[in-house]
Amino acid sequence: MDLDQPDRRTFLVLAAGSLVGMATEWSRVEPQRLAGALAGRRVDESLLTWLESSVERLPGLANTSPQECADLLGAAMRVAISLLDSARYDEPTGRRLRTVLAQAAQSAAWLHFDQGRHASAQRHWRTALHSAHSADDRDLGAGVLSDLAYSATWLGHPSEAVEILAHARTRTRHSTARSLLDVRRARALAVLKDDVGTARALNDAEDQLDRGRAQSAPAWVSWMSSADLTVDAGRCWLDLEDPRRATAALEEGLSLLVPERERTRAIMLTYRAHAALANHDVDAAVADTRTALDTALGTGASRCLDLVRSTLRESLEPHKGETAVRDLRSYAHQRLTSVPA
Repeated sequence: MDLDQPDRRTFLVLAAGSLVGMATEWSRVEPQRLAGALAGRRVDESLLTWLESSVERLPGLANTSPQECADLLGAAMRVAISLLDSARYDEPTGRRLRTVLAQAAQSAAWLHFDQGRHASAQRHWRTALHSAHSADDRDLGAGVLSDLAYSATWLGHPSEAVEILAHARTRTRHSTARSLLDVRRARALAVLKDDVGTARALNDAEDQLDRGRAQSAPAWVSWMSSADLTVDAGRCWLDLEDPRRATAALEEGLSLLVPERERTRAIMLTYRAHAALANHDVDAAVADTRTALDTALGTGASRCLDLVRSTLRESLEPHKGETAVRDLRSYAHQRLTSVPA
């Protein structure tokens, strides 16, 4: 995403075309208010409220329309930057605009990360971190750091993730935010084979999530739920070579996961396939891998597809002579033929 040139028309057109509710709200706000603010007049409260609510809802498009979501987030970032540069506003309004920019950049980073565009994801996370810091939003800044830690673990640098998360946790105020940091710390510690530290981090995450239910969670972490905690615990037990415990946790988490979380579902189905293989249940592994493949194709996220591909290519390789595995590989070849590797 090029952030240098503001593109307010793109934002307005795409918003009206993709989310009816956003378009309806925009008709009440009046486009002239945006034009006026960009021309140096004061930022209108209705315009700012609309921009905030739009950016909070845009990640909901990620599963069904990832490119459209990316375009909208990029346009929202450009509008926020242009307003910060050109409009008149008081200090509280400036903080709100910087928070909008941070949230949009954070969501955009995840889209790039899911597509394997890691350098671009890192740039967007840096933008989000800088903007959250400028807005004095400590929880949001900690959340961005937790995203960076997650990406570090995913890319094979769990020690760096643990260091990032230790720093981030000192910055958080909200219990749900701390729960997310704790579960990502557990994931990194599990990769490092620290079973005691992993169990402690998972217990901390559960305790903080329970406490967070009595509070109103920040928008950026409002999706955090028992399902997320449970499925991540399953991945931890798998890394710690406890496949039976991993399977139980993954099954519970998948049963709790809401239908909209298809990218998470694809990844966790793949993890459950790995657990099945560790339990010497090839048929269950084949069934989960096939469902994970179909689910990943539905999301279009290359991160999900790459995980399925590696399962087909590596994890199932010792069982390549079995009929079920041969059939799965043939099915996968047909389905993946038109998908870039």
